[in-house]
Amino acid sequence: MRFLPISPDDAVCTRTLGKLCSELGPQSVDEFIAQFKTLLPLRITRLNQAHSLHDRAAGQDAALSLKSAATMAGAHGLAWLAFLLHDAFRDDQRDTQGELIGRIERAGSTILAVLGEPGFAECALKAYLGSANA
Repeated sequence: MRFLPISPDDAVCTRTLGKLCSELGPQSVDEFIAQFKTLLPLRITRLNQAHSLHDRAAGQDAALSLKSAATMAGAHGLAWLAFLLHDAFRDDQRDTQGELIGRIERAGSTILAVLGEPGFAECALKAYLGSANA
């Protein structure tokens, strides 16, 4: 199974985060982004541990957690990879699990760089409001 890399331009959907900002405010979204950035490496560690220990239930749980957080963050490519990984754990596809975890690690690095840009939430909100008014 081959996957295209996630480019920085496609790493995070600013519309998704902009909508979240319009509902919760930029400060809340900044806090969510900070928490997402802190938890992403821990989620990836959980995926690697589940893969190493052949723990299908833990792998499915960790993949679902990542999918949910990535969706909320607008990281739809990462969410898709987590969805595929959930299925790979469910179906005990060990080779696919390893490949997807590697893809998730690389995509995660790109996403962390994008989310680390100062004022990202406010820029997303402005872009969202601009598109909503267009």
